Amino acid sequence: MLGEMTWPNAPMKASPGPLPRGDDWMFEPKWDGHRALVRVRGNGQVDAVSSTGKPRIEQWPWLEALAATLNAPGGGDWILDGEVIAVDESGKHSFQLVGRPDCPHAFVAFDLLMADGVDIAALAWHERRARLEQALSPTPTILLTPVADDGDAMMQVTHAGGFEGVIAKRRLSTYQAGRRSPSWVKVKHRHEQELVVGGYLVGRGNRAATFGSLLVGVYDGPTLRFAGGVGTGFDERLLRTLKRQLDDLVVDDSPFDPAPELQRGTARWVRPELVAQVSFAEWTETGHLRHPVFVGLRDDKSARDVVRET
Repeated sequence: MLGEMTWPNAPMKASPGPLPRGDDWMFEPKWDGHRALVRVRGNGQVDAVSSTGKPRIEQWPWLEALAATLNAPGGGDWILDGEVIAVDESGKHSFQLVGRPDCPHAFVAFDLLMADGVDIAALAWHERRARLEQALSPTPTILLTPVADDGDAMMQVTHAGGFEGVIAKRRLSTYQAGRRSPSWVKVKHRHEQELVVGGYLVGRGNRAATFGSLLVGVYDGPTLRFAGGVGTGFDERLLRTLKRQLDDLVVDDSPFDPAPELQRGTARWVRPELVAQVSFAEWTETGHLRHPVFVGLRDDKSARDVVRET
C-alpha cells in the first residue's frame, strides 16, 4: 500500500547486452533524454525527481499536466517512470536539447510503480504495463512508449528513427527500484558511454579562452580510471558554458589513479562531479576511447555510479 513505498524512489536500471531472444521478452525504444520519476498525489499535486533524486518539477513545470491525463477514480497517489525528451524542428528527439527553453519537451511514460494509492512494483511487467495503458490518456506532451514482441523489428525501426537503441524487458520482471537488473537489457545502436570529467587540457588558438579537451574516466570500484580526452562535439556556446562549470571545480591533484602521463602544465584537474555522455568508435586495449565525441552532460547521473558499460 501507499505507506510501504518511499519517495523519492530510485529507478530500476537496465543491464547492457545483446538483443535477447525468446517469447518471454518485450521490446521498446530507448529514449535519449533524462530519466524522471513523477508522482501525482491524490490532491492533484505533482512531484518529479531525476534518477539521482534531484527535484525537477520547477525545471519542468509542464509535468503538472500529467495529473489531468490519469484515470484516477480512487483519488490515490500514482508514480510513473519515464523519460523527459526534447525534440528538434524535424520532430526527432535529442539528448543535447533537453533543458533548452526554445525546444518542445515531452514526458514518455514506460512504467507504473503505484496505481491509485496501491504499490504495484511487485507485479509482473506485463501487468504494470496493462494498468499504465488503462490509466494514461496520452497528449502531445505526455506520451506512452510503444512496445512490441519483435526485437529485430524494433531494432530496425529505432535505428531508422534515430533512437539510441532498444530496451528489452522480461514480461514477468518485477520493478526493482535502484537495481541494475538482467531482466531489463539495453541494446544500443552506437557505442555510447557515461564518463566522469576529471580535468581538461588547456586550450590553444581559438580555444585559448576555454579548453582543448575534457579528460574523462570511469570508476573501477572506488578508483577513477583515466579513459582519454574528448575534444570534439562542442560548439562555442557549449565550450564557454562548460569552462565556467569546470572553473568552479578546479583542484590541485589529479583524481585519476594512476594519473595520466601528460606534458607538464597542459592539464587542469577538477573534482570528479560532472558526468558526460560520449559516443565513440571502440575501446582500445589500454582502456581508452577511440574517436570520442561529446554528446552532452548528464545532471541526472551520479559520478560514482559511472562504470564501463560498452
